[in-house]
Amino acid sequence: MQRFDYFTSKGNHSPMSMSPYFAQAEALDAANPLAPARQLFDLPSDQRYFLGNSLGPLTHSAREAVNQAVNAEWKTGLVRTWHDGDWFDIATETGNRIAHIIGAPSGSVIAGDSTSVALFKVLSAAAQKNATPTRNVLLCDINNFPTDRYVARSVADLFHLQYKECAVSEMITHFNENVAVATASMIDFRSAEIHDVASVTAAAHAAGALVVWDLAHAAGVIPCDVERHSIDFAVGCGYKYMNGGPGAPAFMYVAPHLVNEVQQPIPGWFGHDAPFAFEDAYRPAQGTARFSSGTTNILSMKALHGALEVFEKFPISSIRDGSIALGDFFIAGFDEHLSASGFTLGSPRNSTARGGHIALLHDRAEELTEELIGDGFIVDFRPPNVIRIALSPLFLRFNDIAALVGRLSDAT
Repeated sequence: MQRFDYFTSKGNHSPMSMSPYFAQAEALDAANPLAPARQLFDLPSDQRYFLGNSLGPLTHSAREAVNQAVNAEWKTGLVRTWHDGDWFDIATETGNRIAHIIGAPSGSVIAGDSTSVALFKVLSAAAQKNATPTRNVLLCDINNFPTDRYVARSVADLFHLQYKECAVSEMITHFNENVAVATASMIDFRSAEIHDVASVTAAAHAAGALVVWDLAHAAGVIPCDVERHSIDFAVGCGYKYMNGGPGAPAFMYVAPHLVNEVQQPIPGWFGHDAPFAFEDAYRPAQGTARFSSGTTNILSMKALHGALEVFEKFPISSIRDGSIALGDFFIAGFDEHLSASGFTLGSPRNSTARGGHIALLHDRAEELTEELIGDGFIVDFRPPNVIRIALSPLFLRFNDIAALVGRLSDAT
């Protein structure tokens, strides 16, 4: 059977059964207030990219920032740029851009490290601050991203805490006078379910516990509202929805009322109160700067800092609205064209409970993922049967969604 060319399809060139869906996509694209954002990205012309939840695409501003760092600051300024330029403060400046996106006060976020290292730092700080001989439990989301669980177990071992796991939905019933720290992800990396951050955090505080939230699949696609939710600590990565590039720096948020009362476990000269005094004893800097350790990776930090300029043009509330609209449009296509073909929806239908991607379930998910990628539809597979489809509204179009639904309908 000859397949229809869904990659180049538009509107009335689609198969007869899907023509209304493609026509609706074109109408939605024409009215999309986020449509101008697409020109801020350098996207490959032969792909439809649905993996902004794994690696965001290249922005022109990120490329320009790296070019400036290489060709002017490094080439010409050399070591003087640490003081004559912004290298020394770039982690804080990047953190402030992230703070604006996640709803945190200026100065409460520092960029740097990987997400795993960042999580180790803030979990350790929380444990050291709050654990006692009787408050000796570290509670972790049992469905958390594996790295988070590895790190949480390690911190529990280091601080001689009992390590316990449960679903986020059950955490409220587990909080008591024995829990020192809890950690969970704001959005489930498989299903895209948004967890009840406000209720879990409030219940933890009522029991005297601290909470560390992982925002990796939330920052840059939904309002995280960390200050409004009274979050104690949070971490996230810069290479997903914030488009900072492969291995982009992570970030750490520490509530202002806690930051000068906690210690992180990897003291280094960049977290020192006077790094160029070269003192024998370590004195932590005031504020989130104390969570820095070694020298900032300038080139990757510059890429992230540049990429975040996009969020100064398009507020996170508009991005959230766009992501919801793309998700609802995909689900409408699923109901009409995919639900009877062996596919199951693995994400919440309710848009208020759904994050920035769709989990589509199928017995042949891994095989179908490879076929889709071969046809230019870049999605990914998660065991045992999940095809993940990110809804990144800054560069995705409704036509991209319609084309994907069309290709999926042709797959079985």
